[in-house]
Amino acid sequence: MYLNDLSAGTRNAVTYRVFGLTVVSELTLPELPLAHGNADVCIRYGKVPLDLDNVLFRQENCQVGPSQLLLNVPAAGRFHIENGKNITVEPAAAADEKTVRLFLLGTAFGALLMQRGILPIHGSAIALDGRGIIFTGASGVGKSSLLAAFRQQGAQFLTDDVAAISLDVDGTPWLNPAYPQQKLWRDSAEAMGLSLDGYARVLPEMDKYALPSAAGFSSTAVPLVAICELQPTPRADVSIHPLDNGDTLSVLILNTYRPWLVRGLGLKAQHFRQCAELCARIRGLRLVRGAGTFSLAEQVRVVRAQMDIA
Repeated sequence: MYLNDLSAGTRNAVTYRVFGLTVVSELTLPELPLAHGNADVCIRYGKVPLDLDNVLFRQENCQVGPSQLLLNVPAAGRFHIENGKNITVEPAAAADEKTVRLFLLGTAFGALLMQRGILPIHGSAIALDGRGIIFTGASGVGKSSLLAAFRQQGAQFLTDDVAAISLDVDGTPWLNPAYPQQKLWRDSAEAMGLSLDGYARVLPEMDKYALPSAAGFSSTAVPLVAICELQPTPRADVSIHPLDNGDTLSVLILNTYRPWLVRGLGLKAQHFRQCAELCARIRGLRLVRGAGTFSLAEQVRVVRAQMDIA
């Protein structure tokens, strides 16, 4: 079931929508909203090659060639991503479906987005008054918690992990919705009064949970107006600061999802141009908060105040 041969071997394929793309998949993907229409991407079960013919970049469990990526995740299986259009999945013998989907919707789709010229940023994203804002920063800095706090105040959200940015013909950046699921660490959920009863861990070894979150999910793309880097500090107060273009460029480059894919796919020049063009179109912000202090209400307040003066 490749994009150029949808009539063959569909094996009860289902059509979904994610990252602004219509996806036809033989794998059941319950996290994704159902859709219809012509496929941009096809996902199928199949045998994945052990090696690529023309390897440009290689690291443990990964090979990259021209418009191709081989990904080997022992706990999940093997993935072959081609031309931004096709993903073949060969699950590991002992892999459960949830683990396979975790890596499919993460690293595999991150590579596919890059192959299509869509910039993936590691972060959460919301829509305020129809304007898109990405929260980014190091793992564990509080992106998902801040997203949850905004949701509690009625803000729409677009993603909790990968923010997919596309530029239209006029150069306007658009933030494409991922899927209606949020991941929260137990301590963050409990601090916010959220119950995790009945929810499954993202991975068995992690005290982090996947929460279906259809309420408040924005199913349509919104113009991206800002990227906000979260930065913990020993101080207890919360503050927000505008960034100049140089710092905004650094935030975009450093927080690109799976940045090693940029070099492996031979996209360094294209990636730099995308990030530089974005700097001219969006605002860069840095949200500084006290490490180890619970200040989500104040974080929401200062972000809203900053966006109101934009």
